Amino acid sequence: MEDIEEIKTLKARYAEALDNRFNGDQISALFAEDATWQVGEDQAAQTGREEIKRLCVNLAKQISWSIHYFFPSEIEIGEDGMTAKASFYILDFQTLKNEAGEDEAYKFTGTFNDTFSKIDGAWYFQNIKGTIDVVTPWTESWVDKPFIPDFFAKDK
Repeated sequence: MEDIEEIKTLKARYAEALDNRFNGDQISALFAEDATWQVGEDQAAQTGREEIKRLCVNLAKQISWSIHYFFPSEIEIGEDGMTAKASFYILDFQTLKNEAGEDEAYKFTGTFNDTFSKIDGAWYFQNIKGTIDVVTPWTESWVDKPFIPDFFAKDK
């Protein structure tokens, strides 16, 4: 149970770092050196702390405010006690720059499937794979406008 609680805490620290304007230093420090991070089907996976940090810096240019909620669905510790996998649901609200460059409120929902490695007694993300099912302006229904294409494009 202690490992499961530590993984929940790691995911909470990840959410806090995202909500600190996608702070690249804070986020990348939560990952193993050779970890990968991919959120969105169109985004190429970022590999290693430097690539992850660079993507965060780019995303921060578009985001003036956010709050991320992750709800654990299942957390499973590997038999070796040094690896784990988990799935989470996400509910996220953000203030983003729209196509006109103006701030606009958005809502996001989706699922995350993460793997973890225990290194020197501490848990780190080994891989984050997020699937975002809905990205829509707050003022519109996700039925009418369920997804904004290319939101997670690597070089925005």
